[in-house]
Amino acid sequence: MLALLACAGCGGRSMDGSGNGSGGSGGAPPYTFTTSVDGGVSLTALTMTQATQLCADIGAANAGPLQTTFCSAYNRVVAVDDTRSYLEGNPGSSNASLQATCTRYLMAQSSSPCPVAVACDATRIGKSPAACTATVADLVTCINENAAIDQELLNVIPSCTSITASSLSRYFADGGAFDMYAGVSTSASCESTVSCYGISTASGGTL
Repeated sequence: MLALLACAGCGGRSMDGSGNGSGGSGGAPPYTFTTSVDGGVSLTALTMTQATQLCADIGAANAGPLQTTFCSAYNRVVAVDDTRSYLEGNPGSSNASLQATCTRYLMAQSSSPCPVAVACDATRIGKSPAACTATVADLVTCINENAAIDQELLNVIPSCTSITASSLSRYFADGGAFDMYAGVSTSASCESTVSCYGISTASGGTL
């Protein structure tokens, strides 16, 4: 599911504007990724030293808040969606039963490997085709746009300890929080990275 996320049914989201989610994790601000590599350089023009540094910076982000937020949102989306499926098959379930079921699903999901938020292979970036028009700044923007979506989703998704049939209904309703935040950025910056090799974000890419 998620920045995916990689979830079935998740669509694209333009980042021309952003929503302000509340709830879930308490409205925490998104993580901001930075790199020491010059943002004005095209990915296809990176030296091996620059590409290696870029991947190192991405790797450090994946070892910290970027990946943590992604996985937290990913795991909770899967658990809550599974709870919705459970409720559809057991429409008379009490809220206590839904909370216990969601908690069980979340524990199982959290014990499974989580997809990597952003992948980077320095040896492949320079082999990108001409269709790869992204600069380092485009990539940074795309990573941060998807990180913001992940955090917004985490902020609004119901917690297993307080989930109810009505909160599930509101969350998955047409135009509800799931529709708003369970997607990936389709901005110009993200679109410019899709054809690049050695880079894979939630919006696409090829390792």
